[in-house]
Amino acid sequence: MASAAASPAPAWVILGSVPRVLTEAAALPPGPGAADFSLALLPPPRVALLTIPPRIFPSRPTSASFPCVLAADPSAGLLLLHADQGRATGPTVIDKPGCQQFGWLPFVAGYYVLDAAAGSALPLPTPELVSYKGDLGLIAYPDGDGYLVAELQPVFGSDKAVLLRFPSKVGEWVRERVAYPLPARLHSPHGVVSCYGRLWWVDLSWCLVTCDPFADDPVLTRPTNPDVVYFFLDENLIGVDVRARKVVGCEVYELVDEPPREGVASSLVHAWQLPPDLTLYSGSAKETVNDNGICKII
Repeated sequence: MASAAASPAPAWVILGSVPRVLTEAAALPPGPGAADFSLALLPPPRVALLTIPPRIFPSRPTSASFPCVLAADPSAGLLLLHADQGRATGPTVIDKPGCQQFGWLPFVAGYYVLDAAAGSALPLPTPELVSYKGDLGLIAYPDGDGYLVAELQPVFGSDKAVLLRFPSKVGEWVRERVAYPLPARLHSPHGVVSCYGRLWWVDLSWCLVTCDPFADDPVLTRPTNPDVVYFFLDENLIGVDVRARKVVGCEVYELVDEPPREGVASSLVHAWQLPPDLTLYSGSAKETVNDNGICKII
């Protein structure tokens, strides 16, 4: 009996983060998005293009203000778009329980969730609550019914942060103070990724912070050794302390005999956090192989 054919790999594209903005008289080109936007989904290495009408971005794009795709959820065809709504004509005033702010911003912020399947662009309410667009993430609900947008707002010099969440099933922003697991230092946001049902805030100069944004009481966690990264160079497995800028380990990685390979790569190893009943053995331990080919650590 013939085996079932393997399912095709899911399609993917390289999406340009800056969309094209049409003039008032131009019509949207055909493609996913229907009336609210259009997507030209070209195969890699060509770049896919998002096109939006001026009602989403009413001003002419400039170097100071242009629309930008902030995040993409891989499971539901959702995009998070930042699109200013023109120049501000007055101060920004926030008067919400637990959040009172006053300030001057050059542009009126705007954020949209684009649903490629439904062809809709949904504006998020009270966009002035968002402190910085680079800390915004987007993730679909596990059941596929709706989405959640979240911003992490670290408080410099504090062990607390604000997690601002907009669950589509609630329809309004929810603001919550959470414990911040990193030492006090300036945060350098490099994007937010949704993966394995969690949001991951990326700081390439330091480490990752993650949480389950759907939890009633979300808890921010980080890698236990965020300073050290490991990588292969030829046959050597090297550890580097990024913050200290020094090599902390270098060992030759000895492959087993089978299967034969030309070299070593990260696909040959796994990062495994041990349960409490397993402990590391010391460097003085030795391996022995008995007559049956069984390896023991002594």
